[in-house]
Amino acid sequence: MSIDAGEEPSPHSAQQAETRSHLNKQQLIDEIAANGSIPKAQAAEALDLVLDTMVRRVLNGDDISVTGFGRLHAVHTPARRARNPQTGASVLIPRRKHIKFSPGAAFTAMVRGERPVPPTGHSAASKRPKGSGLRVKTGTPR
Repeated sequence: MSIDAGEEPSPHSAQQAETRSHLNKQQLIDEIAANGSIPKAQAAEALDLVLDTMVRRVLNGDDISVTGFGRLHAVHTPARRARNPQTGASVLIPRRKHIKFSPGAAFTAMVRGERPVPPTGHSAASKRPKGSGLRVKTGTPR
């Protein structure tokens, strides 16, 4: 990390770099199994089902909103013209589709430290709608 002259380093940046860790799929399964008091095989199956459903729905052009967590959706970027900086030639950049995640208000507040994180075993996405807490919005892709 470089800091320009006159810039103050963030007081949290050093702490965040020290405490940040990477959680892979197997570690997530282990944590789900431990927190849910279920076998690892059942936790793995549940996670695979959730991820598979989410991927397939986004590929179908649906938005996925999980209250208290966030929104996942595909965004279309239209084709555009750009200029090659080395040659100056005009280049066509084709239309693209990418994935966007927008964190929910409750999740954002917890990350910022404005809302307490509930104890392990209690839902951090506490503001859930009736039913599963998963809402899928179907329609035409953006």
